Amino acid sequence: MSDLPPQQLSMIITAESAGHVPATSPAPGFSLRPYRAGDEDSWVELINTGEFGSDWDRAHFDEYMAGPERMAGSRVAVRDGTIVAATFASIQPDMDNTGRVDFVTSLPEYRGLGLGRLVCSAVVLYLVDKGYTRVILFTDDWRLPAIGLYLSMGFEPQMTREDMPDRWETVKHNLEASG
Repeated sequence: MSDLPPQQLSMIITAESAGHVPATSPAPGFSLRPYRAGDEDSWVELINTGEFGSDWDRAHFDEYMAGPERMAGSRVAVRDGTIVAATFASIQPDMDNTGRVDFVTSLPEYRGLGLGRLVCSAVVLYLVDKGYTRVILFTDDWRLPAIGLYLSMGFEPQMTREDMPDRWETVKHNLEASG
């Protein structure tokens, strides 16, 4: 057993595999678009409804959005003028030529409608189109619906530490049990 503190799971997809990720069209009544000025407060509200804690505020958002690829590559799903799902496009600074999908979130009342797939697919395709050879994301063991989505898109688990094979086996078992 490892004495290392818990670490998020990571998953990666190559540009070649990402080329098989279909561009997803929004369901009727929803639209998909890039981030634009004026989205900040709505996005902060959205991200605080996710399971990332509720410590995001406008200053945190503005600082985070200043990262490479975020302004141009981040995507939002909108319904009636409200951001209902979103994810950031980022780069992974410690890995050469690797983009990153960050903080996939949708409003609780809109979960299960394919909006996570919509914004994730758009960001992955954006990053690959920009020339990144891989796209990585980080998640938690208990985020089973999200992990199922990422696996269905072609993301593969990374075994970055000695505890990862057992953790991924547990995730696989829990995904099968949740059916």
